[in-house]
Amino acid sequence: GNLANNTMGRGGGRGGAKHSKNNCAGSVFTSYERNLDKSSEGYGTVNQRLGADSIKDYDVCSLTLQPCRDPVITPHGILYDREAILAYILKEKQRIAEETAAYHTAHKNDAVGKLKRKKEEESEAVRKFEETECGVLPMKKQKQEDIKEARQFDTMDGKELKKGVFKAAGSALGHKSILEGETLNRSAKDACFWIPDLTPETKSTVPSEAPSDKVMCPISGKHLKLKDLVAVKFTPVDKDKAGNAAGQASADRYMCPITKKGLSNSVPCAVLRTTGHVICMDLVPIIKKDMLHPITGDKLKEKDIIPVQRGGTGFAGAGVELQATKVNPAMRAF
Repeated sequence: GNLANNTMGRGGGRGGAKHSKNNCAGSVFTSYERNLDKSSEGYGTVNQRLGADSIKDYDVCSLTLQPCRDPVITPHGILYDREAILAYILKEKQRIAEETAAYHTAHKNDAVGKLKRKKEEESEAVRKFEETECGVLPMKKQKQEDIKEARQFDTMDGKELKKGVFKAAGSALGHKSILEGETLNRSAKDACFWIPDLTPETKSTVPSEAPSDKVMCPISGKHLKLKDLVAVKFTPVDKDKAGNAAGQASADRYMCPITKKGLSNSVPCAVLRTTGHVICMDLVPIIKKDMLHPITGDKLKEKDIIPVQRGGTGFAGAGVELQATKVNPAMRAF
């Protein structure tokens, strides 16, 4: 009997032991439970190690991530499909044209608005001058003890506005001072904000500089010109299988025309600007000795050798960042 009572007192046997191991049993939100919730709900920064299947091949378009049908390369070694990069450049030019037109329109409207406000201020100043000269009695000298500060309470801002220390000569007869009339007029305009003529204007948001007319490379972020694109000529491994090159592995599709070595992400390569041939980087030091094209024999310059930006092999020693990071909202526990 005592043994049974002790067992029931500890939690009711098997049911109590199981309940004590649940995440909701404790009164403290532990670090383990926090990490479980973060991983399941997607809170906090998430890091993921990338494998070889997540890395772009050397011969695929940087925009479509598909094997290039008509490959072109930028001076910085970024490979694109001609159709994809031309569509991107056209879309960017349209966006730049729209932003430029919107900028000039806003700038013109802002200038017209400033001129209109300036004319309104000038006309208001003329009106006040005429009222002061013609419509108000001259000021009288008063004793110092009779001078009082005229104040008007602004119901919109909840502040007490200081208007002046002099009263008009006809104020005893019911006339309002000039400053008081101006304050009431201003308060009336602020209170009747729903009237179209009295709607407060927003501050000008026109940028100080016009948008740039340069198209930037979507990968490198550098200036991209259509005339700088170089057509790339890959050498197929077997000319009989050239028609099915898009369905083969990248290591079996192309090779170096000089060394006959298969090209892949593990084999650095470069493009010769003058002809577009893709060669292994092992030949570049040899070519730089004479600066002659290895196939045509033409004279080359330093800028004619463009290293191809490849994706890497999936190993840590390939020199490519293999960790993807996604920043999510932080989890808050109350």
